[in-house]
Amino acid sequence: MISKIHISPPEMVIQKEAGKALGKSVFKKGQVVTATVLQLLSSGKAKLLINGETLIAKTGLLLSPGEELTLKVVQQKGSVQLKLQESPEALGTKQLVSLIRFLSRNNALPDISKNPVVKDILRETALKSGKRDDSFLPRLIEKNGMMWEKKMGSLVKTQGQDTLNLNLVQLQKQDLKGALLNELAQASHLGDALAATRGDTLEKTVAFIETLESFQLLNTQTSESGRYLLPFPVFVGSELSFGQLLIDTGDKKQDKNKDGHRVIRVSFLLNMTQLGAVRADFSLLKKAITGRFLLENEGVCAYMKTLIPELKTKFEQLEYDIGNIECLTAAKAQIRPNVLMASLFETGDDSVLNIVI
Repeated sequence: MISKIHISPPEMVIQKEAGKALGKSVFKKGQVVTATVLQLLSSGKAKLLINGETLIAKTGLLLSPGEELTLKVVQQKGSVQLKLQESPEALGTKQLVSLIRFLSRNNALPDISKNPVVKDILRETALKSGKRDDSFLPRLIEKNGMMWEKKMGSLVKTQGQDTLNLNLVQLQKQDLKGALLNELAQASHLGDALAATRGDTLEKTVAFIETLESFQLLNTQTSESGRYLLPFPVFVGSELSFGQLLIDTGDKKQDKNKDGHRVIRVSFLLNMTQLGAVRADFSLLKKAITGRFLLENEGVCAYMKTLIPELKTKFEQLEYDIGNIECLTAAKAQIRPNVLMASLFETGDDSVLNIVI
């Protein structure tokens, strides 16, 4: 299945055409210009009209002929780089709408989770409170559907025809996307009668699969920068919702200290029944750790501050060097559902995870 969601960074690069000098004098860093999309070309290029000049731009943005864009010049040396000027909220609404809905506070998938195989996988990968779980992240990565195609490719390469079908059945029981695709396949075999009785459920199954594929596309686009966004299920009784886990391992060419050690940044965003929206950002360099919690109101933040000494003690027992760990009242923009998604394409000081060790 092909996802309907187009995910891309808001930058574009002006490219020099053969036999034509690039008029760099047209652009000055920090300048805001208006561009009209004249034509869409192959290989992710578009012909733009900017300040009376026709230029070719390399972009991953989903554009339409005749569309007007407001762009800011963020780089003019070496190559001219422009950035689409939209607020993070507007950009998220335009390009990440299905993911935001999937991760919203009121999200619920009761029909999906009634499938016994799917429900077992969701409960197995759900975040659990009250005890340390060292296998949570490996289990989530392995079973949440992000690796389904890779598993399938490996299975086809290594298994003979006699055992392929049997192992495929087992694999589908251990992977969220595989289990959902199997449900659709079974429905297609049963024909129109089942479709008539389970139409709404099957539509939700398709939507759920498309959302998983959107996350796969998102992580593919950001893998070179070492950033990955993973949804994780949370059950409160029988009610299902999702949180977000963002892992930033750092670009291979950047973000290293003189000894070659990378700063690892981890952030999660979760709506909790009693605390409201909670976001935590932590940075690790070898065994040094620092971080912050962002919460909706001062009362909850004051309560969280009383728990920080216990958290520091647990880190010390694991032989971490503890830096500053604080709790702050968040601005609404810092805990909105699409904030971690938007941060995937940010660089430098704009990164939401840029906490200094």
